[in-house]
Amino acid sequence: MMNILFYSTFKNNKQWLKYIKKRFYKDNIYTLSQNPDYGNIDIAIVWNLPDRILRKLINIKVIFSLGAGVDHIINLPSFNDIKVPVIRIKDKNMAERMCSHVHSQILNYQLKIYSFYAAQNKKKWIGEQYTKLNCDITIGLLGFGFLGKSVGVYLKKLNYNVIAFKKSNREKSILKIPLYTDKNLKKLVINSDIIISILPGTKETKNFINKKFLENMKKNALLVNVGRGITLNEEDLINHLHKNKNFYASLDVFNTEPLPKTSKLWKHRNITITPHVAAITDLSSAIDYIFNRYKRFKKTGTIRGDVNYRKGY
Repeated sequence: MMNILFYSTFKNNKQWLKYIKKRFYKDNIYTLSQNPDYGNIDIAIVWNLPDRILRKLINIKVIFSLGAGVDHIINLPSFNDIKVPVIRIKDKNMAERMCSHVHSQILNYQLKIYSFYAAQNKKKWIGEQYTKLNCDITIGLLGFGFLGKSVGVYLKKLNYNVIAFKKSNREKSILKIPLYTDKNLKKLVINSDIIISILPGTKETKNFINKKFLENMKKNALLVNVGRGITLNEEDLINHLHKNKNFYASLDVFNTEPLPKTSKLWKHRNITITPHVAAITDLSSAIDYIFNRYKRFKKTGTIRGDVNYRKGY
């Protein structure tokens, strides 16, 4: 029997807790409201755990993230003192949702739905508009991890031209998707009609998409950010949109969330805003994934984390 701490900032916490207790019925499940003995906690299942709690978990053996991102754990100051294995969610349902969201934004751009919405608001019949076929569109992926690969494979099977940026050049290509590194990133940006960013939030990726990056993109391109908000310099994007009237952006993540009402991003006609929903965590399948990893850990006594601490993801 193990002592498990559950904490998250999700709105449906009660549902999560109920399902966790059902799956881990042989173990002790604690929440902060119970003020448990943190020194006896073996496992933490968390999202946005406060650092003041993390520093008390002196005997923690593994931390499970309730999502694909792990920056909310490894960026905490106290994490440097414990550095236990961190497991991210790699769930097919999450990947399916990400693929669907990304494709929806591509189609809005590709089929010129933006123009039709604008015409509708003016009660204007603009007639036929030329639209490119999938095979005529090059999509550049920033980030080729679990979700990035899922999106790349999905789009490649739909006959889009897919190219991808990956920090490591040791990664193997999938479905003959060309891989780019820092050395030829500019080539990927210049050649892409659409850029999909699924980058993690690290020191190296902060403001990765900045003034210089945007200027290398095509003037009528689409930028989709479904990774982390800090990877995009929002002020640079606003300035770029003012200069390029046919440039579009679809943003699901932001530097500050919820996005402040004072943000300039809300009002720009070429920006689509969604509230960090591109790949929501599926409750049942996510807990099943965690439980299966947990069972192997109990059986073997060891578990390999998903995070490279040096890289930050």
